[in-house]
Amino acid sequence: MKFALSILVGLLLSLNLIVAAEPKPQPVMLWTGPPIPADLEQIPFVPGMTHQTIHRAEEDGYKFLHGAAIIEHKGTLYANWANSPTNENGPQETLQGRRSKDGGKTWSDLEIIGPGFAGSDRHSHGVFLVHEGKLWTICSRFGVGKPAKRFPGLQGEAFVLNEATDRWESQGIVMQNCWPYDEPVPMANGNLITGGQDKDGLPVVAISHGNDLTHWDTVLIPYPPELKPSFAETTVSAKGKTVRAIIRGGAGVAWIATSEDCGRTWSPAQQSNLPMPRAKAYFGKLSTGQEYLISNLKNRDTLVISVSKPGETTLSRMWKIRHGKSEPPRFTGFAKGKQWSYPYAHEHDGKLYVVYSIGKEDCGLSILPIESLQVPAAPDSGQ
Repeated sequence: MKFALSILVGLLLSLNLIVAAEPKPQPVMLWTGPPIPADLEQIPFVPGMTHQTIHRAEEDGYKFLHGAAIIEHKGTLYANWANSPTNENGPQETLQGRRSKDGGKTWSDLEIIGPGFAGSDRHSHGVFLVHEGKLWTICSRFGVGKPAKRFPGLQGEAFVLNEATDRWESQGIVMQNCWPYDEPVPMANGNLITGGQDKDGLPVVAISHGNDLTHWDTVLIPYPPELKPSFAETTVSAKGKTVRAIIRGGAGVAWIATSEDCGRTWSPAQQSNLPMPRAKAYFGKLSTGQEYLISNLKNRDTLVISVSKPGETTLSRMWKIRHGKSEPPRFTGFAKGKQWSYPYAHEHDGKLYVVYSIGKEDCGLSILPIESLQVPAAPDSGQ
């Protein structure tokens, strides 16, 4: 009987009627540091770090806040975020912000940048950049237009600060089908690139037309079914023609994709070996030549920064930024909960300024000394 069965299997294989299972692909090595402790108490905090709250929701104001961004321009720090009266991505959502002229110690009164609308259309959070001496912010806008699984009619609207009047002025719609998530970075061909997600929650990037920031192309990053995209927020880092994207996905890890032609075509996203829950991350590069990733670990109770050695492309050292339960939300609203989430970072004057949501109501700021993020060189083997 066994002999007959083996004959039958051999025959079927010869006729290509049985397909051998393909080996499961190995995770991409994004983390090459020591094993990450299961007990997160063993991960140290960034030395010399300080914390504060830029904005706190109040009873008589907007009670939902998410998606903060930050940048420095001509000695002033600018921060902005999405503000809704009650719910995440709700009607009447706006883009609002504050400024600091003393390195983040004190902040100005609220200012409205994207005012929102009375109907279904709305403004939400986005990104900052300084380009040709002008301060830009590009925020998402959605709610009216082509139907979608997540964000109907998704577009990106740009605002530029008029320094003569000190007011933000709309430059109109500059992106189609992209919600941008990180400060655009230059590539070898002179274009800028930012990571994002599209109207259906799929991973994309947006690419500028050179110095023309009023026209951006949206490119979808291919992915396997295992990514299970729901809100596939994407963040990128560029070096020459090579762009790497870190993507929010399933399986409890960061997903990664690579482009070798300035973001025009991409390898399919793959699982990495770096743990990361379903939450937006922020990928960047320090002036020291170190790449860094700010992300949640296990869940949104812990926010960490992982860095590489100078010039390397794998992360090998990790510190905590925030850990433990945040203050609970004080007001009711959809999708709120205790968390430190949706980080965004900007380096200035020897410090990394990291902003994030606290319970989706408040905007937190952590200031990290760049010198505390240096990774010691490997010890000399003596050979």
